[in-house]
Amino acid sequence: MEFTLSQLRQSFEQRTNRSMSMPLAGTVFWSVVFGLSFVLPYNTTLLVMLFGSGCIFPLALLFAKWRNEDFFMKGHALGKLMLTGVIMANSLWVLHIILLFVQPKLVPYSLALGLAIHWPLYGWIIQHSLGLQHLLMRAFGLFAAFMWLPLNSIAAAALVTVICYLITLIQMQRRVVDAGSPAL
Repeated sequence: MEFTLSQLRQSFEQRTNRSMSMPLAGTVFWSVVFGLSFVLPYNTTLLVMLFGSGCIFPLALLFAKWRNEDFFMKGHALGKLMLTGVIMANSLWVLHIILLFVQPKLVPYSLALGLAIHWPLYGWIIQHSLGLQHLLMRAFGLFAAFMWLPLNSIAAAALVTVICYLITLIQMQRRVVDAGSPAL
């Protein structure tokens, strides 16, 4: 049986319970990175940031379990679309690694922006501007931090990212969700 896009969106909303586990995990990760940027040497914090970013996914799985989110959305067309967005974001690791060798001070900015590249897909699925707003806040915030924030690049990128996550999490929590019919 084929479902309409409206039915798929409604089912996505019901199964994901606002999809807050990944941004919660990202907020925790970038907050830790922000704190470490003041107590560890730059290169050590950079490596912690790069390798530690792999903790976001398992932490999100833990939050999803607590929040009763269907994290993987197996067999759901819009879940597959979100997976495509995650693959897009992860394809940017090529850029992060190149920058690590040629301009390590830029890696925090590329990582912070690269991990946000999928947000417009999420916004399109839920029919809300918060996805595009999140990406644009991060992009312009990271640029502003690069130009004008007198912190090291890790602290600056982490601070911008945490602020953007907090704003977006508030939007996610407050937005009205169509309860609709039972999930597909």
